[in-house]
Amino acid sequence: MEMGLGAEIRLGSSNIAIAGTGIAGAYLYRILALRGFHVDLFDLPNRTKCGLTPCAWGTSKGFLRLLGECDLNPMDYILHRPDYVWIDEVKIDADLMTFDKPRLIKDMLRGARVKNESPDITRYDRVIDATGLSRAFLPPIKKDLLLPCIQYRVKSERRLENQIRLGGVGYAWCFPLSNETYHIGCGSLSKDPAALLGSLGWLKRNGMKMVCDCSARIRLTGPGPARPFVCSGPPEGVWGVGESIGCVAPLAGDGILTGMLTVKLLLKHWDDPQGYEKAVLREFGWMEEERRVVDKLLKGSALGLRDARVLKNNSRRMGMRIGVADATSLLKNLR
Repeated sequence: MEMGLGAEIRLGSSNIAIAGTGIAGAYLYRILALRGFHVDLFDLPNRTKCGLTPCAWGTSKGFLRLLGECDLNPMDYILHRPDYVWIDEVKIDADLMTFDKPRLIKDMLRGARVKNESPDITRYDRVIDATGLSRAFLPPIKKDLLLPCIQYRVKSERRLENQIRLGGVGYAWCFPLSNETYHIGCGSLSKDPAALLGSLGWLKRNGMKMVCDCSARIRLTGPGPARPFVCSGPPEGVWGVGESIGCVAPLAGDGILTGMLTVKLLLKHWDDPQGYEKAVLREFGWMEEERRVVDKLLKGSALGLRDARVLKNNSRRMGMRIGVADATSLLKNLR
């Protein structure tokens, strides 16, 4: 992708609303505000302790570059950066990180007033649907695939490993946030995530204290079935970004980095809805392959070398170095 966010942006619309202040909506607001555009922000109140659902504290290395492009120091938000992760019984070299997502969003929205109501889209030249799972201003998705998940933030007197356990067409995770704070969760497409996580016993360790918890669903649909990304309206309509248009990795459930990338594509194709849709499908074409593998896992279909390569490529995007042999074994565990 050629365009850096530091480049001059000429936007034809002057009356802009962003619905949703998650990572994609806040990132877009920050970029537009820095360049002198007035933007009205809308979001519904969130009753969770951290103010986010889901909280999603993990991401990969591309996040640093994207955040640096909107005049924030990414290192101010990084909490932990392990150089490995245990996936089942395999220790994998990795370049993953956890970051302070609540603080980051607060800083990206600094000085903004968020209206706790739904925008009247007829009053705006352009409305950006960054409402994530609800996709509030775009048509419903016919073949939507939603992952139920539960998440906990805990404090532990004992050091916990950075780890992922696969199963139930999903996975459980334990990611360090600091020396004593961890993010633990589980998502599954075929089983109860609470039961799966409970079977691991991670939350029953001595010396563990619960800080907060939440449950949510994550869209694993991919961008292809999530079209249209743009709906005509008065006068320019609604344009979607991030999870609203299915741009979450179907195998990993990661939408932080991909949501920020959709913002870059939106700005590059601001006055070209067809160009925007084509750019999203081209940039995230790999999600179609991942969705195909997920569908095979759900149907119990035989898995082959092509599927293992899809998981291997997914791991590389996430900063993990997994070979085809390990990928084949992990796919079986994922089922």
